[in-house]
Amino acid sequence: MIEYTTFNSPIGKIYIAAVKEGVVKISLSTESPEGLEKYCQKYLGVGVREGSEYTQDAKEQILKYLEGKSQYLDFPVIHLNSSFRKKVLETERNIPYGETRSYGEVAEIVNNPRAVRAVGSANAENPLPLYFPCHRIISSNGSLGGYGGGLGVKQYLLDLESKSL
Repeated sequence: MIEYTTFNSPIGKIYIAAVKEGVVKISLSTESPEGLEKYCQKYLGVGVREGSEYTQDAKEQILKYLEGKSQYLDFPVIHLNSSFRKKVLETERNIPYGETRSYGEVAEIVNNPRAVRAVGSANAENPLPLYFPCHRIISSNGSLGGYGGGLGVKQYLLDLESKSL
C-alpha cells in the first residue's frame, strides 16, 4: 500500500506519496489528489491511503527547504521514469542551489544536444519536483519557460534560492 500525506506550504498544498522504501510522487497544488492516486495506480498498480509513517521525513525536509532553512533534499525516492528522463532529472539534481541552466544546456550535458524538447518533456512530467529541481531550468533567452506547479511557484523557488545564498 502507498501512503500519502497532504500539507500546506509557502507554495500551496503539497501531496506526497511514498512506500516504505521511498517517496514515489510529489504533487504540487496544480495536481489533484485524484491525479496522485491515478499515477500510483498506473505505475505501481496499488491504491493509496492517508498516512504519515513513510512521508514524514520528506514533508519535514520539504518544509525546511521552502522556508530557506535547507538547500538540499535527501530523503529516499523511487524514481519511476524512462532511462532518458531519469538521466535528465539526475543531471538537474546536480545543478547547484541558486543556479539555473537552460533546456539546451541540459540536453548538451546528457550528450543529446538536439533533445531540447525532450528535456522540456522530462521536466513537465517530473514525478518528484523539488527533489529533482526542474524549476532551475529556464529558456535560453532567460525567460522562465514552463513549470508544472505554475510560473508563480517557479519564480518563488528561484527567488528563494537566490536570497538564501
